[in-house]
Amino acid sequence: MNLQKDFLKIRNQQGFTSLLESYANGSLPNSNLLVCKDIEVCNGVAMLLAAKVLQRENPMTCVDFLQVRPIGAMMQISVDQIRELCSTIYLSPKVCEKKFVVIYDAGKMHGTAANAFLKTLEEPPEDTIIFLTTSRLHTILPTIVGRCSVTRLSSDGELFGNKEIQIWLANYSAWLSSLFDTNCEKKTNAIMQMYLLLAQLEALLASLLSDPENNDSPGEQVNKQGIYGLLLVQIENETANFFRNSLEHVKNFSKIILNLEDKAYLIALNVNFMSCIETFLIEIFQMVVKFP
Repeated sequence: MNLQKDFLKIRNQQGFTSLLESYANGSLPNSNLLVCKDIEVCNGVAMLLAAKVLQRENPMTCVDFLQVRPIGAMMQISVDQIRELCSTIYLSPKVCEKKFVVIYDAGKMHGTAANAFLKTLEEPPEDTIIFLTTSRLHTILPTIVGRCSVTRLSSDGELFGNKEIQIWLANYSAWLSSLFDTNCEKKTNAIMQMYLLLAQLEALLASLLSDPENNDSPGEQVNKQGIYGLLLVQIENETANFFRNSLEHVKNFSKIILNLEDKAYLIALNVNFMSCIETFLIEIFQMVVKFP
């Protein structure tokens, strides 16, 4: 993954921005698991976080950066590799304030190796940040998943290129346009259209969440949060793009556009996604009614 080139693919993803915010406020979890269909996206995010934590442009040149990769003909992570890591992980950092550990493609840990690493994940050193990466959540032992803060990321084109989502966004944009129609009857119909949009979105979510490609047991809840986050990003972008060409509209609607970001945090706390979107659309409608 070319970090400079591919940063655009991940910078607006809720999972990634949440990690950056956790780092900024000093609450980045010690044990983390990154999940994405494109393993290189996970590896790239881990490296971006490593650069920040270690304050090094190239973390791999730092002695406090530790990494484990699958090796050998079977491309596995052996128990010997994990034992070697565990023998150094509790040592104090040599040049940085913290150590940073990445276990690439963690689903390829041999069963014995995974069990050997459980205690470290359960009681990680306070001066160490650990990231595991995988493209298939179901290959990770549930006991490991349970000890990590799990972040689901989207690969290039995943969900963002979904045809059904793009159709819904087009309908949403058309609804925004209809709000400014001077015909009172059409503006009244906009309320019914709003609830039709919500029903369509709910059906779309049901389809996405029932798709086996988007549900890698045992991480269904994690995947659901990831899908919610990606949809929020796209709805926010669509709203911002709609009002961008009118300075007068941007002035009046900038607050409501930014409100959608706040809702992302509520959803991370398991607040109902559809309720948040309904509130957002109602706020937009109410602002239009008041618009001179």
